[in-house]
Amino acid sequence: MTGAASGPVPVFRWNGAVWGFLDGNRLYDRYGRQAGWLELVPGKAPDVFDLNGRFLGELVDHHYVLRHTLREEPVHRAPRVRSTHPAPPYPVPSRDARIPREDWTDGLPWPLVPPDPPAR
Repeated sequence: MTGAASGPVPVFRWNGAVWGFLDGNRLYDRYGRQAGWLELVPGKAPDVFDLNGRFLGELVDHHYVLRHTLREEPVHRAPRVRSTHPAPPYPVPSRDARIPREDWTDGLPWPLVPPDPPAR
């Protein structure tokens, strides 16, 4: 991603479930909590890292984070501070599941832990 997108881009698990969204080079879960970031790789799909700097996978088809099981893991990155998106975008419907790719796995954590309820 280069920040050229006009707004949040939905992110799905390979099975079609809505996981979250991308806004610029930041990855957010569906609750609006930053979960990671994208790092551009010249000539390849962007790499995706969680906030602890752990490699999650590659951005595939602009909407999926997949991990190639035979790919050597890139160098661990420095952790980043979490930010919260001002408001998650309007809910997006799930998609149909995609045909599994040989030697690829879903790179996103699942299930997502819902946020704590507001204090009363």
